[in-house]
Parts: sequence; structure tokens; C-alpha cells
Amino acid sequence: MIAPPHRFTWPRLSDADKAAVLALLEKGETSYYGREGVLTRLEDFWSGRLQGRRALGMSSGTAALHSAFFALGTGPGDEVLCPTNTFLATVMPLVQLGATPVLCDAEPDTGNIDPAALAAAITPRTAGIVVTHLWGHPCDMTPILELARRHGLWVVEDCSHAHGATYHGHEVGTFGDAAAFSFQGAKIVYAGQGGLLASKDQETHERACLLGHFRVRCEQDIESSLGRFSGTGFGLNYRMHPFAAALAMESSLAMEMRIADRARLLGRLAAGLASIPGLIPPATRPGCDRGAYYGFKLRLSGQWLEAGAEKVARALACEGLDVHPPGSRPLHLLPFFTDGSVPLRRAAPPIRVPEYKRGDFPVAEELWRTSLSLPTFTFSDEEQLVEGYCEAFEKVARHLPRIASCAEI
Repeated sequence: MIAPPHRFTWPRLSDADKAAVLALLEKGETSYYGREGVLTRLEDFWSGRLQGRRALGMSSGTAALHSAFFALGTGPGDEVLCPTNTFLATVMPLVQLGATPVLCDAEPDTGNIDPAALAAAITPRTAGIVVTHLWGHPCDMTPILELARRHGLWVVEDCSHAHGATYHGHEVGTFGDAAAFSFQGAKIVYAGQGGLLASKDQETHERACLLGHFRVRCEQDIESSLGRFSGTGFGLNYRMHPFAAALAMESSLAMEMRIADRARLLGRLAAGLASIPGLIPPATRPGCDRGAYYGFKLRLSGQWLEAGAEKVARALACEGLDVHPPGSRPLHLLPFFTDGSVPLRRAAPPIRVPEYKRGDFPVAEELWRTSLSLPTFTFSDEEQLVEGYCEAFEKVARHLPRIASCAEI
């Protein structure tokens, strides 16, 4: 049995993390209006990683996505093609802009948005595509970019799971017109709450500044005639807190080492579980690297599936494992996308969204139904924990028929 005190925890705040925040406190550096302080270092670091793209620190990954969609001109009447197999923040900022999210099914091996489903969903109203590099695996960007070029569509990358991931030698966040990163506490780059927008061109960066970085940052960064609106921008405050920037900077510097350790440990976990019949570890396609590998999703088949993911998870929990079915179901199964209209205010007409139902996107539904979430082991002192997980799965495998027949576990 895995002893509970040794369960996976993230993040582990380092001495460097604490010192970076304490240094700001001692200087009284508690708020930024412009590009200054540790925020400058953080933005330069990520701009360097992302082939010189304009980097803008954000209060969250959601704010980065909202800013990207706004900056690219998304508005009422526009349709945007989105994955159904993603977190809600990839899609919901579109609703705030009056655009219509059009959901698309997933690829069976990676869980990412299926380029064939994208092609089938294009209409004359389609304005753009947003993709999520799900669980760190890059989307198949070659056909996606070709589709966007052919139809004159913008592309936004949600890189919130995929810090440092690469597709045929190029880092995610360098393919689309804009890219959003989350630095929320569960990510390999953590800020508590925070994010970053990387823009391909100056105009997109300037428009993003106007949405959520009024006054000083707009005055610093806007070179065009849009600068006349710097005094008000569009009134939102999406600035990154200095403490968040400090944590994100320190964890960015540690990222490559942690990615390498995570890849090694999760490789051992995958190899151990793959030797057990009916367990399918995450697949990584040739030419792709998962980078941060946010989330280890194990697929069930055979007797494991007959027992059911819920019962299997409870049996594994009895062995001390932190294993559970995926928490986020595909978006098209949530009430926002099944009810057909959503009331916002009593005096306002409801928002019209496409009305979906179970069975519309069978691949995403099957992935959700047949998966378990395991920890993303990262640190060298977790090697024994990885071995313990493999041993516990082997033990549960011997008792699957009894588990399947139990009313409760």
C-alpha cells in the first residue's frame, strides 16, 4: 500500500520561490502598471523561447485567451471552431465577445482536436480556430495551419497544458496568430494565478494591451495610432501581480530540469503499466514531445473497462493511490451547450449557442468514459512512488472480476 504522507503534491515551493517573493515585499514592490521589474524578465524569457513573439504577462490563462480573441477581432456573428475535449476556459471567453463556439470532436490517440472534424465544421461565418495542446501533446498543426491559410482563418493556441512541448522541432506557442499560457498553481510554471499571451504581430499585441492593460503599459508598447486610446483602453485589468511574476520566473528557470525529470519518471510509469493487460498509457506521436506533460491519462480496456472506471478508481484508492476519473467532461455534455440558450440577465435576451447532445462527439466521449487521471510525478524522490503505483495496479488487476461484481467498493 502507498503511504498517504508520500502522496504526490504540487507545487513544491522552493527556497528560490520564497526568496523571490520576499525580495519584492522588502522592496515594497507590490503592484505593476507597466512593463517593469520581474515582469520584464519573465516576458523576455518567454519571448526568447517563442521565437521573439511579443509577450504580455496576464492575471490568468483565461485572461490571455480573452485578450487573444479580442485582439484578433472576434465578435458577434463570428463562429470559432473549438475542441469539445478541453477545459472550459479555452472556449468561454468567446461567449463574452458575442461569438459562437462551434465544438469539434477529438483524435482517438491524442485527445486533441481532429483536423478532419475542423474541416467539416467550416462555414462562411467561421472566423478562427482555437486548439488546445491537451495534456502536453501538441496538436497536429500542419493540417490545421493549412486549413486556416486556405480559408483565411486566425489560429489561437491554448498552451496551458504544454509548456515546452514541441511539434517537429518547434515549440508550441509559435504556430498560431496568438498563444495563451496558464501559470496557475497546478502547472509546471506556477504563479498561483497568472498567465501569458504571446502575439505573432505588433497589432495583436497592441490590441491585447488595450483590453486589459490601460494607461502605462499601453503608453509603453503601442506604436500605432491606437495609442490615442491608451488613457482608457477598454477598461479591464488583466495585469499580472508582481508576486505571481516572481513565482512564474523562478519556476520558468527550473522548467527544463523538471520536464526532464518528469519525462523520465512518467516514462517508467508508462512502461510499468503497459505491461499489464488492458492498460493503455498515453501515446506520443513521432516528431512530438510533450514538454510539461500536464496530466497522465491512462486508458482502460478489457476487464478494466468491464469493471468500470469509478470502481477501479475506488479500488486503487484503497491501495493509497491518487487516481480518479477525469474531472472535466467534454464541453458538449455540459448544460451550457445542451440547453440551447443561456439567460444572463433578466432583462437581456438569452445567448444562443449550438445545442449539442450525447453522441454528437463519440471519440471525445469515449476518451472521457475510459480514462483515469494519475499524478504527473516529477521529483527524484518519487521514484519509489512510481514503482508502488505499478505494483498496486498489478494487485488490483488480479482482482478485477471480483471488483466488477461488487455493488460498492
